[in-house]
Amino acid sequence: MNSVIKHIKLPFSFPVAAMQKEVAALETAWIRHYQVTQYEGEWSALPLRSINGSLSSLTVDNNVNEQFADTPLMEACPVLKEVVASLKCEKTTVRLLKLKPGSVIKEHTDKGLNFEEGEARIHVPIFTNAGVEFYLADEKMKLQEGECWYMNFSLKHRIANNSNEDRVHLVIDCKVNGWMAQLFDNCSTKCIQEKEEQFSSNEKLAIIENLKAMGTPESLRIAEEFFKSLA
Repeated sequence: MNSVIKHIKLPFSFPVAAMQKEVAALETAWIRHYQVTQYEGEWSALPLRSINGSLSSLTVDNNVNEQFADTPLMEACPVLKEVVASLKCEKTTVRLLKLKPGSVIKEHTDKGLNFEEGEARIHVPIFTNAGVEFYLADEKMKLQEGECWYMNFSLKHRIANNSNEDRVHLVIDCKVNGWMAQLFDNCSTKCIQEKEEQFSSNEKLAIIENLKAMGTPESLRIAEEFFKSLA
């Protein structure tokens, strides 16, 4: 078994009313999410940062060789832009994701999308309510508007909007760096998850090197656990 970070409530609180006002003012048509087999109902997005700043691209393959850039929508949303900038690390894809009432995102995992492998997805709820059910590895997450969360999406997760209102999150994909590793180290809200074996020896070696390069107590601890599991 290996332990990984399951989720962390990060020590940020963002201006809910100002974010909601900016999102409500956007007149651009939302784009249907391309993972059509993963959901039922309506799940859509608006790109704030994408490959070459395209307004039509929802690609989240952060290992592509193309350049990521802010879209015109980011420039139209100064409050959201400031929220994104408050994360002092490289950002790749940044999107607004909307789940309409009665819609469901089916349980799935996103391989490699976790702190330990160098990719962190941050969620900032903008519109949400008690009727939204968000489960991460069978734990019901209680996310409030204006909060900031890291969640390990390589773990199984599912979402259902059982309310009569849209659920909208700001979703920021980040490259883990020293700033983020230190931030995670210092958070008292960290939840650790024990995981069954899932990585090959070569994958473990790559993860170990990545964690060692971060150089923080938490990353070095996890690297040591992965090293021991190679024996």
